[in-house]
Amino acid sequence: MNTPAMAFDSRSAPQDQRLPEAVDVAIIGGGLMGCACAYYLSKAGARVLLIDKSIIAGQQSSRAWGFVRQQSRDEAEVPLMQASIGLWRSLEHDLQTDLGWRNDGCLFVAGNEVEREGYASWLSVARSFSVDTVMLSPREVQKKLPGYAMPQLGGLYTASDGQAEPTRVARAFAMRARELGAQIIEQCGAKGIDVAAGQVVGVETERGYVKAKTVVCAAGVSTFRLLKMLGISLPQQLVRGTVARTSVGPTLSGISTIANGVGFRQRLDGSFNVADDVHVDVDMTLGHLRALHWYAPSLWAHRKSFRFNLNGACLSDLHQRMPWSEASRLGAGIHQRNPLLQPNEKGLGSAMRALKAAFPDQVNTQIVDRWAGGIDVLPDGIPVIDAHTSPRGLAVATGFCGHGFAMGPIVGKILADWIDSGNPGLDMRQLRLSRFAEGDVKPPSSLF
Repeated sequence: MNTPAMAFDSRSAPQDQRLPEAVDVAIIGGGLMGCACAYYLSKAGARVLLIDKSIIAGQQSSRAWGFVRQQSRDEAEVPLMQASIGLWRSLEHDLQTDLGWRNDGCLFVAGNEVEREGYASWLSVARSFSVDTVMLSPREVQKKLPGYAMPQLGGLYTASDGQAEPTRVARAFAMRARELGAQIIEQCGAKGIDVAAGQVVGVETERGYVKAKTVVCAAGVSTFRLLKMLGISLPQQLVRGTVARTSVGPTLSGISTIANGVGFRQRLDGSFNVADDVHVDVDMTLGHLRALHWYAPSLWAHRKSFRFNLNGACLSDLHQRMPWSEASRLGAGIHQRNPLLQPNEKGLGSAMRALKAAFPDQVNTQIVDRWAGGIDVLPDGIPVIDAHTSPRGLAVATGFCGHGFAMGPIVGKILADWIDSGNPGLDMRQLRLSRFAEGDVKPPSSLF
């Protein structure tokens, strides 16, 4: 499969078929960021319309690993994640939904001295923000991960981190937002954002025009296309991440873990979500030539994280550029309704071998489901989260580089507060949209 089983139930967000004539805020994109924003805006009393060209959580928001971590993030993201952890702890109560939340920590195990030094280098960041991250000794790692069978030199551990189920969270936000009055319309893509005299005034959709004082663009990898229509250049690109779910295995730990070349978390039912360490696939297309100069300086330093492929994606990209293609028919704002990304079977094989080598008791644990997701990246490895833009009334949340799931609740709340009161509550300057036009872009600590 290329999607998580049972992830896409259209009943998760009952259909409002008729577009309103006018709203306070129109949100483009029914992923986690858009759904969380709709929920918090609706709680504040705003009239909200959320549209998605496909279905709620139809792309990366339901395909993430499920880690909820502060650990090893860029400094620009740490305050957001500290606030997000606070939201996660009460989110099941707030949304009245089982989200699979486990607050058991995050652990990166060092298999050699280079890894240990790399992990330990983040301790200075942790201390500067008072995050409860520590370096564990090999003996302490063994206590956290009983039965770990590979050589190791300790690990980086954050007890306050956790995990949750990506297939549940965005849909829960959408359901509660609708109960609060938000209108949610699936299979309705945005064709463009309307601006007059430097102010957003509405959004043009497949089903018609809606007046709006504010438009939130949280459209994943389609965001750069919508912004381009406004004359805004965003050097956003797409990479492919693969994840699998296993059969139920012997009880190990609730800690979100990277060890021995595999990322994994054991879910409440005893199954695992696993991925091939921190590797992603770059399926080369003509589109990757766009903004290449932004990425080239960092590619060599991060080369071990990427698998560059020349495959069917290149032919598909060429086809989508033809005048008779789906992309041409739907328009740049929608491009493709439901992009189909295939999981990397070789990478999953490596991940399962690594898991079983590290934990021999898991020898009978097998993959039962697998999927791939399109990860939208930016060259400095951190997202754009901004509601103080030009044109006025435009808000943007995009480019989460594969670690946006954990940030979803706080991103939605910050945008809602920013739109409602003019105050995001945190210093968002490093994540502003204009940093690319200004050339104020630092090298990434990681690219996803």
